[in-house]
Amino acid sequence: MSRAGLTWQQILASLTTNPAERFGFATRFGRIAKGLDADIVVLSADPAQDVAAFSNVAFTIRQGKILFGKP
Repeated sequence: MSRAGLTWQQILASLTTNPAERFGFATRFGRIAKGLDADIVVLSADPAQDVAAFSNVAFTIRQGKILFGKP
């Protein structure tokens, strides 16, 4: 996506808010906010510095439990 000219913010939106909006779930999913359902993906590095960080997931958390990664 970055090779196609997208910024890291646009890539992030393509993974989060854009699908939630497209499929009509923006009132419940797609961002972190009080009252919304959310899975959290913690990256090992900052995608603003290198977009390859999107492929280096440290943890995935769903309903307060770590599904992937170790604390």
